Amino acid sequence: MADVIHFFAYNELINEDYFKEQGLEYVFKSSVTLSAWQLVFNKVPIDNRGQEKLGLANIEPTPDNAGMMHGELYAVEERFVPQLDKIFGHPDEYQRKVMRFNRHDFTMINGLTYIASPDKIGKGLKPNKATMKILRKAKKLFPMLYFSRMMNTPTCD
Repeated sequence: MADVIHFFAYNELINEDYFKEQGLEYVFKSSVTLSAWQLVFNKVPIDNRGQEKLGLANIEPTPDNAGMMHGELYAVEERFVPQLDKIFGHPDEYQRKVMRFNRHDFTMINGLTYIASPDKIGKGLKPNKATMKILRKAKKLFPMLYFSRMMNTPTCD
Protein backbone atom coordinates (compact mmCIF):
# COMPACT_ATOMS: atom_id res chain seq x y z
CA MET A 1 0.00 0.00 0.00
CA ALA A 2 1.19 3.53 -0.76
CA ASP A 3 2.29 5.89 2.01
CA VAL A 4 -0.67 7.57 3.69
CA ILE A 5 -0.73 11.06 5.20
CA HIS A 6 -3.48 12.82 7.13
CA PHE A 7 -5.02 15.99 5.70
CA PHE A 8 -7.22 18.32 7.77
CA ALA A 9 -10.11 19.82 5.80
CA TYR A 10 -11.96 22.82 7.20
CA ASN A 11 -13.15 24.49 4.00
CA GLU A 12 -15.39 23.14 1.22
CA LEU A 13 -13.24 20.00 1.12
CA ILE A 14 -14.92 18.94 4.37
CA ASN A 15 -17.89 18.02 2.16
CA GLU A 16 -17.12 14.49 0.93
CA ASP A 17 -18.86 14.99 -2.42
CA TYR A 18 -16.91 18.19 -3.09
CA PHE A 19 -13.70 16.43 -1.99
CA LYS A 20 -14.28 13.72 -4.60
CA GLU A 21 -15.27 16.28 -7.28
CA GLN A 22 -11.76 17.73 -6.91
CA GLY A 23 -10.34 14.36 -7.99
CA LEU A 24 -9.23 13.40 -4.49
CA GLU A 25 -9.66 10.00 -2.85
CA TYR A 26 -9.29 8.95 0.75
CA VAL A 27 -8.59 5.69 2.52
CA PHE A 28 -10.59 6.64 5.62
CA LYS A 29 -11.63 9.79 7.44
CA SER A 30 -12.58 10.88 10.91
CA SER A 31 -13.99 13.98 12.56
CA VAL A 32 -11.44 15.93 14.57
CA THR A 33 -11.09 19.13 16.56
CA LEU A 34 -8.32 21.67 16.64
CA SER A 35 -7.96 23.40 19.99
CA ALA A 36 -7.45 27.17 20.22
CA TRP A 37 -8.03 27.71 16.46
CA GLN A 38 -11.03 29.09 14.59
CA LEU A 39 -12.52 29.09 11.11
CA VAL A 40 -12.44 32.50 9.44
CA PHE A 41 -13.13 33.73 5.91
CA ASN A 42 -10.30 36.24 5.59
CA LYS A 43 -8.31 34.82 2.66
CA VAL A 44 -8.25 37.21 -0.29
CA PRO A 45 -9.13 35.19 -3.42
CA ILE A 46 -7.01 35.32 -6.56
CA ASP A 47 -10.25 35.89 -8.50
CA ASN A 48 -13.22 37.27 -6.58
CA ARG A 49 -15.58 36.43 -9.47
CA GLY A 50 -16.95 39.97 -9.30
CA GLN A 51 -18.02 39.63 -5.67
CA GLU A 52 -16.90 42.52 -3.48
CA LYS A 53 -15.51 41.56 -0.08
CA LEU A 54 -15.37 37.83 -0.94
CA GLY A 55 -13.26 35.88 1.53
CA LEU A 56 -12.12 32.27 1.35
CA ALA A 57 -11.86 29.90 4.29
CA ASN A 58 -8.80 30.05 6.48
CA ILE A 59 -7.92 29.14 10.05
CA GLU A 60 -6.25 31.27 12.69
CA PRO A 61 -5.49 30.98 16.38
CA THR A 62 -8.22 32.22 18.71
CA PRO A 63 -7.34 35.52 20.39
CA ASP A 64 -7.60 34.08 23.91
CA ASN A 65 -6.24 30.58 23.22
CA ALA A 66 -9.65 29.10 24.07
CA GLY A 67 -12.24 27.22 22.07
CA MET A 68 -11.90 24.75 19.27
CA MET A 69 -12.90 24.22 15.69
CA HIS A 70 -14.13 21.13 13.89
CA GLY A 71 -13.06 19.52 10.64
CA GLU A 72 -12.43 16.24 8.86
CA LEU A 73 -9.12 14.44 8.87
CA TYR A 74 -8.76 12.49 5.64
CA ALA A 75 -6.17 9.74 5.31
CA VAL A 76 -4.98 10.14 1.71
CA GLU A 77 -2.22 8.57 -0.29
CA GLU A 78 0.85 10.77 -0.34
CA ARG A 79 0.54 11.09 -4.14
CA PHE A 80 -2.39 13.50 -3.57
CA VAL A 81 -0.24 16.10 -1.76
CA PRO A 82 0.78 17.89 -5.01
CA GLN A 83 -2.90 18.09 -5.96
CA LEU A 84 -3.77 19.54 -2.54
CA ASP A 85 -0.90 22.01 -2.97
CA LYS A 86 -2.41 23.08 -6.28
CA ILE A 87 -5.93 23.45 -4.84
CA PHE A 88 -4.59 25.69 -2.06
CA GLY A 89 -2.03 27.53 -4.21
CA HIS A 90 0.84 26.38 -2.02
CA PRO A 91 3.35 27.94 -1.42
CA ASP A 92 2.16 31.38 -2.58
CA GLU A 93 -1.44 31.56 -1.34
CA TYR A 94 -1.48 29.06 1.54
CA GLN A 95 1.31 27.55 3.61
CA ARG A 96 1.28 23.83 4.36
CA LYS A 97 1.69 23.10 8.04
CA VAL A 98 1.72 19.95 10.18
CA MET A 99 -0.51 20.29 13.24
CA ARG A 100 -1.84 18.07 16.01
CA PHE A 101 -5.54 17.17 15.99
CA ASN A 102 -7.80 15.49 18.52
CA ARG A 103 -9.97 12.66 17.22
CA HIS A 104 -13.27 12.05 18.95
CA ASP A 105 -11.86 8.95 20.66
CA PHE A 106 -9.38 11.37 22.34
CA THR A 107 -6.45 10.14 20.25
CA MET A 108 -4.06 12.88 19.18
CA ILE A 109 -2.93 12.61 15.57
CA ASN A 110 -0.64 14.67 13.36
CA GLY A 111 -1.84 15.88 10.00
CA LEU A 112 -1.18 18.57 7.46
CA THR A 113 -3.38 21.52 6.72
CA TYR A 114 -3.13 24.80 4.84
CA ILE A 115 -3.08 28.26 6.40
CA ALA A 116 -3.32 31.43 4.31
CA SER A 117 -0.09 33.34 3.88
CA PRO A 118 -0.13 36.49 6.04
CA ASP A 119 0.13 38.77 2.99
CA LYS A 120 -2.98 37.11 1.46
CA ILE A 121 -5.32 37.95 4.36
CA GLY A 122 -7.80 40.84 4.37
CA LYS A 123 -10.21 42.44 6.82
CA GLY A 124 -13.98 42.58 6.47
CA LEU A 125 -14.15 39.64 4.05
CA LYS A 126 -17.05 37.17 4.00
CA PRO A 127 -17.83 33.86 2.32
CA ASN A 128 -20.34 33.71 -0.51
CA LYS A 129 -23.60 31.77 -0.45
CA ALA A 130 -22.16 29.09 -2.75
CA THR A 131 -19.44 28.29 -0.18
CA MET A 132 -21.96 28.15 2.65
CA LYS A 133 -24.18 25.82 0.59
CA ILE A 134 -21.29 23.36 0.19
CA LEU A 135 -20.55 23.55 3.92
CA ARG A 136 -24.26 23.11 4.75
CA LYS A 137 -24.22 19.73 2.98
CA ALA A 138 -21.68 18.53 5.57
CA LYS A 139 -24.07 19.28 8.45
CA LYS A 140 -23.92 15.77 9.91
CA LEU A 141 -20.18 16.18 10.58
CA PHE A 142 -20.59 19.11 12.97
CA PRO A 143 -21.96 19.45 16.49
CA MET A 144 -25.29 21.32 16.31
CA LEU A 145 -24.10 24.51 18.06
CA TYR A 146 -20.93 24.77 15.94
CA PHE A 147 -22.91 24.21 12.73
CA SER A 148 -25.54 26.76 13.74
CA ARG A 149 -22.91 29.42 14.44
CA MET A 150 -21.13 28.67 11.18
CA MET A 151 -24.36 28.94 9.18
CA ASN A 152 -25.08 32.35 10.76
CA THR A 153 -21.91 33.73 9.16
CA PRO A 154 -22.88 36.77 7.05
CA THR A 155 -22.17 36.38 3.33
CA CYS A 156 -20.94 38.88 0.76
CA ASP A 157 -23.85 38.25 -1.63
